[in-house]
Amino acid sequence: MADLNRFFKRNDIEIEKILYIYHHGRKTIVCKDPGIEVSTSTPFREVLAFLPKDGFISITRNAIVRRDKILNISHDGVYTMIDGKTFQGRTRYLSTHRKLKKEMEQDVKNAKVENLLPLSFLDKCDILNNMPVAYCVIELIFDENGHGVDFIFRYCNKQMEVVEGIPIEKMLNRSFYEVFKNGDRKWLVAYADVALNGSNRTLSDYSPEIGKNLTIYCYQPKPGFCACVLVPN
Repeated sequence: MADLNRFFKRNDIEIEKILYIYHHGRKTIVCKDPGIEVSTSTPFREVLAFLPKDGFISITRNAIVRRDKILNISHDGVYTMIDGKTFQGRTRYLSTHRKLKKEMEQDVKNAKVENLLPLSFLDKCDILNNMPVAYCVIELIFDENGHGVDFIFRYCNKQMEVVEGIPIEKMLNRSFYEVFKNGDRKWLVAYADVALNGSNRTLSDYSPEIGKNLTIYCYQPKPGFCACVLVPN
């Protein structure tokens, strides 16, 4: 265990920020942040024993995931993490995966009951209608089959028309992929992290949907929602 303590400290790994751990070849791979993985020769089972029992789930003999970093579980037991990585859970324990999915869905429902979105919330956004910077609020959703992730535009100010090149009425209450049929999934992964975990994110990249370089500042106004400030570079 001393070796693992040194490994975690040397690689600046905080247990509460680990997304998942999996076995690959002769290495144990730890994903400590989206897109950042480090490897160790420590046997997979020893790493599992090192982790606290609360919060982590062993979904196969070669994969451990953190429960609060799971984005979705399909009917066939495929786990999608917040960075888009997928793992097939044990196929002979599909009932266990489906039970966990129901528990997670109930947790989301309970959170929505405890944090009911005030009717005045989106109305308050009206003061940003004429703000000279593009601003929108989007809501996290799953498709009817429980696969993948999408967002619905719930509020867009007038400057969104200028930046996105699309009338507000064609964005409001429509899904991201309906508005941007060739939308890049990289944006949605970050938005999901903000909507689910309340983190703040700053994205800076080329948006092929509108042919512009954008810097997007994201924060969570309410659980399940992501607010974005869009600044063309």
